[in-house]
Amino acid sequence: MKQAFLSELAGKPLVHFLQKAGYNTNFIRQNNYVDPRISTHADLFMCQFGLWEEAGLFHGDPEKLGQDYPQDIIYNAICTRDYFVHMITESDPDMMEAAMIWRKSIVSPDDSTEKVKVIGVNQGYTRCTCLPVDNRSFITADAGLATALESQGASVLTIKPGSILLPGFDYGFIGGCAGNIYIDDLEDPSRPPQRAIIFNGDLSRHPDFERISSFIKSRNIYPVYFEGYTLEDIGSILVSEW
Repeated sequence: MKQAFLSELAGKPLVHFLQKAGYNTNFIRQNNYVDPRISTHADLFMCQFGLWEEAGLFHGDPEKLGQDYPQDIIYNAICTRDYFVHMITESDPDMMEAAMIWRKSIVSPDDSTEKVKVIGVNQGYTRCTCLPVDNRSFITADAGLATALESQGASVLTIKPGSILLPGFDYGFIGGCAGNIYIDDLEDPSRPPQRAIIFNGDLSRHPDFERISSFIKSRNIYPVYFEGYTLEDIGSILVSEW
């Protein structure tokens, strides 16, 4: 069964949509492992390997986490078929090993010479601050992260910081309010499900809405958001399709 992991503070419209789309919703509850302001954030406790049909989850050991940075970011990495991006010096070695094993499991022998690009960045909250749109495309407000990705051949949309709520902080981040899911084809439900990026709140309120929406749609991906609800960082929406 398709699984989705997200904060217990996620918006009701988001939760309802995920359940209707066939995802079993698993909520991260308030806990004492990390800063209480972000302790319900799924991307602090696990890492999603891959997108859509390749998506799987690495469940970290919460006992390895700490209240302070960077002890709280050891699992907050981005991992697609083509890129592994994180503050590598702080990455949990077990997660990195699992990511490489996962990568080998999804590539064909013809792809064996194509290795994942491991990119070390200074932003420990990598998954929070950067939204993977597809295997090679990303959205972020972090200029340093954008430069690092672009230097390795990735396509990056750099947006304005802010305009995303994160209670207890000045603002939240684009990666922390979104996730990659499947939805029924909106024009013809009889056709196979289509790729989508779902947002916790109203993306249309973001000052870069048109750019974000166009960037996503240009990759044949559908943006899903909920009008009238504050766009809020909840620590990502992480899924497993198998």
